[in-house]
Amino acid sequence: MRKTILVLFSLLITQSLFSQTLEKLRCEYQETPFGLEVTKPRLSWQMKATTRGAKQTAYQILVADSEAELKKDNGNVWNSGMVKSDQSLKIEYAGKPLESRKRYFWKVKVWNEKNKPTLYSEASWWEMALLKKEDWSAHWIGKNSTEGKAIELQKEFNLGKRATRARIYVSGIGAYHLIFNGKKVGQDYLTPGLLKDSKMIPYQIYEVSNEDLSIGINFITATLGNGWQKGNQLNKLLFQMEMEFYDGSRQTVISDGSWKTRLSPIISNNVYGGEVYNAQLEYGKDWENAALMDEPQNSQELKPLISPQIQIIKEIKAVKITEPRKGRYVFDFGQNIVGFVYLQTEGKATKEVELKYAETLTEKGLVEQKGIKPTDKYLLKGYGIEKWEPKFTFHGFRYVEVEGLPKKADENTLLAKVIYENNPFVENLAYTDEFIQKRYTPKSVTEPNFNENKTIISASLSTESKVIDTNYGQISAQSNLQGNKFSLKLSVPANQTVQVQLPLIAGKSINNIKEGGKFFVVKKKPVKIEGITYLKSEKDKAIFEVGSGNYELTIE
Repeated sequence: MRKTILVLFSLLITQSLFSQTLEKLRCEYQETPFGLEVTKPRLSWQMKATTRGAKQTAYQILVADSEAELKKDNGNVWNSGMVKSDQSLKIEYAGKPLESRKRYFWKVKVWNEKNKPTLYSEASWWEMALLKKEDWSAHWIGKNSTEGKAIELQKEFNLGKRATRARIYVSGIGAYHLIFNGKKVGQDYLTPGLLKDSKMIPYQIYEVSNEDLSIGINFITATLGNGWQKGNQLNKLLFQMEMEFYDGSRQTVISDGSWKTRLSPIISNNVYGGEVYNAQLEYGKDWENAALMDEPQNSQELKPLISPQIQIIKEIKAVKITEPRKGRYVFDFGQNIVGFVYLQTEGKATKEVELKYAETLTEKGLVEQKGIKPTDKYLLKGYGIEKWEPKFTFHGFRYVEVEGLPKKADENTLLAKVIYENNPFVENLAYTDEFIQKRYTPKSVTEPNFNENKTIISASLSTESKVIDTNYGQISAQSNLQGNKFSLKLSVPANQTVQVQLPLIAGKSINNIKEGGKFFVVKKKPVKIEGITYLKSEKDKAIFEVGSGNYELTIE
């Protein structure tokens, strides 16, 4: 009997421990960040428990430079030891100095309210970027005297053996579209991103799998468009590919004067206005050696951009196709979206297909374009079925009017591709002044990972209007001061977020937020408001993140 009781007691303890697991390991707010430049990254996790009253009382973190060492519970880069703390967010790394390019593996275990340790979590990892300027051997390259025109750059290189690891570090002045051995590199769109900060040039890091590498000749093609920069500037590429092999040897391919370049079949491109593509120019033979371009200004630093990028998240077929005027077809995709369309057609060479985008229709059923008139054009090459989509533009639309099709439109003629900045979800909470003044523990508020590309509107107690160009359109902010009442009206385009910093004034509170024409009065408890997230407060301001929509924030 006594033995049975001991066995049951042991099972209960084991069940209690196993009912507490660790999950959602994050490094700098991301699951497995690729290309960190933070030398003391912050680590976070969550404890999942099925029993009441469960809590963390201590933790231990192990970081190793290989999966094999971590499996042996050997934190040969950092072993925090047992740290008595209930903190599970933003634990700063405190191990050996981190090295460029290296991948680090980590796991954690915690002690519960009964001072019993859990099992170690599943392993996670992060990978470092190029941390020093001397890590770069690539040159900025391009084509001279091509202001405002898209260009192509190509490079062949030979690979004599299979690589165990391959990375591409790439950036562009303008926007780049990269193809490796016939396949697009990464899922990101309009990279490297909007250059809002003149002191920073973002770059991306991509992993190239063994399946995408070829023994023998490998082929790289980069297309450079204007992106968000003005059309009178030269487009440039910076490319560095590093490969490691089983015997410890390395091979590096860099952008330099050995690359070939020519004008692109994209004969014009504007991120808002549209793109024109002449498919007959695909067969041009006018290749020349790439030009070494001037380095960016000394004050501009290369920074890895690990935050979520614009990506294609959905494809939509038209719900209705009409022909309000002979030869002019209108595709209705059933909802307003941000993106572009994929065209599939065939016909004679030089035939021009024009695509006009709009959110509304005229009384005659044609698209109604106001202000900027977003239009794409495709000139056929005349060989079989031709498939095309733009590389350096996007539009807000529901309807697309197509003119110049060689034959009658059908459901396969156009496919809408929806793009979106893939930001992680953060719970939307707004707080009164009473809540804002509190000192929150790390567990109370999860702070998003802001980067230098975040649009920040710091409202001053004055009357002024601002218009800010972003990658999705214009943000407008209008400040009004009438007596003791201050209000900030804000219009944020689709798929955009902005950080708003409102001043805190003694004796006054941020008590009204209007969204979509409706006022929300914030009382003595947090109120969920779609589109607005309270982040934190500092000495003289409250900081919010605001999503797309129309808002009015009032201080009185």
